[in-house]
Amino acid sequence: MGMAASQARLLSITARLTDNENSGQSISYSKIRLANQTEEVNKDYLNALKATKLTVLTGFNGSEEVYTDISYGLMTGYNTVAAGTQYVVTDKKGKVLVTSKLADAFEKGNGDYNKFLAALGYSQTDITIKKDSTTATDQEKAKAYQQIHEAWDQYLTSVGLHIGEDEEHGLDFGYTSFSNASFDGYPTYTVTDLTTGEKTTKALNYEGTTQEQRDFYDYAASLTEAYYGTSNSGSALKTAEDPDNVGYINYLKNIFQKMSSAGYYVEDDETKTIKDNTWFEQELKDGNLQLEYYSAVEQKFVSTSIDSDSAIQEVTDEREIALVEQEYQMKLDDLEQKDNKYDLELRKLDTEHSALQTEYDALKTVIDKNVESSFKTFS
Repeated sequence: MGMAASQARLLSITARLTDNENSGQSISYSKIRLANQTEEVNKDYLNALKATKLTVLTGFNGSEEVYTDISYGLMTGYNTVAAGTQYVVTDKKGKVLVTSKLADAFEKGNGDYNKFLAALGYSQTDITIKKDSTTATDQEKAKAYQQIHEAWDQYLTSVGLHIGEDEEHGLDFGYTSFSNASFDGYPTYTVTDLTTGEKTTKALNYEGTTQEQRDFYDYAASLTEAYYGTSNSGSALKTAEDPDNVGYINYLKNIFQKMSSAGYYVEDDETKTIKDNTWFEQELKDGNLQLEYYSAVEQKFVSTSIDSDSAIQEVTDEREIALVEQEYQMKLDDLEQKDNKYDLELRKLDTEHSALQTEYDALKTVIDKNVESSFKTFS
């Protein structure tokens, strides 16, 4: 091989050695990045092992407590918590988070509890006999009539009202729809002038100021509507005459009063739905949603928290951890495959580098000897 050819070959090998070393350095950097990624994966995995979830006491299996993953429906449902406690969910300002069904019923009721119940298919009345019934006996009708009078007497006494000069004999109650729309569907009272026999009928509007007075009024109104209404009026409603309905009616009553006093809202954002249990749980943990329970002693909803409520406990989320472990192993396998690939490429580069270096050294020796021989010839 001539001197020029040897030098050209030497330059070619030098370039290849440079490329080889650059490739090796690039792969080494990639392996460093893999190591950093592996460290992050390990860190995320260790954090994920601390994953917890909120559960609610929902019953007993013998003496063993049974807990169920928390959800909006579970926390606010009727008798869904084992302790029998009624809860509502509120935002930070105290507004109640309700279903669209409850919101629609409240809007239809327009502040009237009986109409709110009716929109949901219920009535607090415990009278099933109607004045125009053809099957009820006179005695049964008289009993219902007396029950209505006693209910109105209780309300009227509570607000200090006296209607008519001879209430005992001249006062009658009914449920007449006046032509004036503002009176439509309201209870009425009729005073009969015992001397002339003339009857005067007026709407019996609520005039109380306390919740107890409001309860008296609403109850008397429900009895009146059930008795004096048409034969089909309220026939499809579930009433308090059935003891099985009483608890649920009271449950709805508590919700209605809370919505009336605190306001309410519906979560209608597609990304924030009360059916999304993960979102609901995280909002509770973050404090954006809060819990209140109904206190029979205070007769109102009072604040509680996921940390202090005895029906709620935070436990290790075994299901989430299993998913995390599966994902962790998949990531590790992927990183290991990449690392093995880089190792293989480095070994190939090392082999190539050794061969190039050997050839480089041999050519360098030949060129050096040729140069030395040339100098001796011309010296």
